[in-house]
Amino acid sequence: MKKGNFVLLLFFVFWATSCEITQLNQPDDEEEIDVVEGPTVAPTSTAEFENLFHGGGQRSWKTISFTFMGVGGIQDCRLDDSMTINADGTYEYDGGANLCGAEDSERVRTGTWEVTNDGRNIVFDSGTVNEYTADVTGAEDDQIALSGQYIGLNVSGVYQIN
Repeated sequence: MKKGNFVLLLFFVFWATSCEITQLNQPDDEEEIDVVEGPTVAPTSTAEFENLFHGGGQRSWKTISFTFMGVGGIQDCRLDDSMTINADGTYEYDGGANLCGAEDSERVRTGTWEVTNDGRNIVFDSGTVNEYTADVTGAEDDQIALSGQYIGLNVSGVYQIN
């Protein structure tokens, strides 16, 4: 796959792959979970999505909602993560001061991204052991919604321009 298409997927990949199942916050039965509904309209082209994703230069994204196995309520360690997407097909992922463990053991990581399937998928770190594909389930204004799987379990997230 060609480098330089989508970096948001990488952002999603790092969020999805950097938490351990045992670290997930389990809400009390009475506790209500505030799940942010993200955009639901998928991009119509690679160019449209890339314009939102990196804006022709560089764009920083933050997580506003993360769901693992259908359980909402993002871990506190996800709330300080950010990802910078560069138009040249590279990214920088910052796990913040509060790392989640497992694959999230380094504060700052870098890699590549590319957009495929007319803007409906982002492939992070193509051709490496860390390769991950995320589905773009929605993109509009200043938000994107991504979904995928981590160790066979469904994950999804909504990300906002920082």
